[in-house]
Amino acid sequence: MARFNLTLMTSLFSALFLSIIFVSGLYLWPQKYHRNHPTCIKQRIVSALLATLLSPLFLVAMVTDLDQSPSLLQLIGISVQPVAVVAPLILSIMLFTGPLIQSYLGGQPLIDLDSNLLILRNLIVAPLTEELVFRSYLTPLLYPTMGWWGVVIFQPLFFGVAHLHHAVELLRNGTPFLTVVISKTFQIAYTSVFGAFSCYCLLATGSVIGVILSHSFCNMMGFPDFAGIQRSSHPITITLAYIFGLVMFCWCAPIILDCKLFTGVYCDK
Repeated sequence: MARFNLTLMTSLFSALFLSIIFVSGLYLWPQKYHRNHPTCIKQRIVSALLATLLSPLFLVAMVTDLDQSPSLLQLIGISVQPVAVVAPLILSIMLFTGPLIQSYLGGQPLIDLDSNLLILRNLIVAPLTEELVFRSYLTPLLYPTMGWWGVVIFQPLFFGVAHLHHAVELLRNGTPFLTVVISKTFQIAYTSVFGAFSCYCLLATGSVIGVILSHSFCNMMGFPDFAGIQRSSHPITITLAYIFGLVMFCWCAPIILDCKLFTGVYCDK
């Protein structure tokens, strides 16, 4: 069986190493432009893709019994089982019922990005590379020493803290320190909660593809505009849609993510 015989400290440092490699690669280029400048976007896309393509070499170096079943590809969630691919996306759409209704009633476009490069980065490259690195590659490193719930609870912290690098640019552009602290604390909390959901989906379904699609959808939707509910002309309808979506998500998640529906290697049927 392809497995990682690691101690807890070794697995944690291995996960930290891959996280640092991914983030540091974004800063190999001269920092001349804002992160949304076309040149900066292209440079960081190249860095993210290179880190994503090279990181599996580290996993291969760490794994034992590489040729046995389940394979390394199975451990990192390379599976196209149809139900596993769509399950996380279905749940994400349920959860965002409120924002979807809010956007429709307000006449707002779902994709509010003004360039193809932003669409490429936010909806394709970021979901693909972040889910592969912070979900697929870290899971087999942490799972042997932390178990199912350890991965769900602690792995998202790597994903959340990785977003701290945006603080560097905010401070460099003159944003007040306290404002940066508050905004980044909120972002870490939000991304960590999403990361926990993604981890659970990967462990339950055994497929990272559905998690990537879910991540892309959530990036498209952005953070819910709670403040805009009262400003809208249909506040009651939108509020009920938010509640309905949350209730449906909580009710359906245990059913849709039942391990018995999938062939994932992390589930004890």
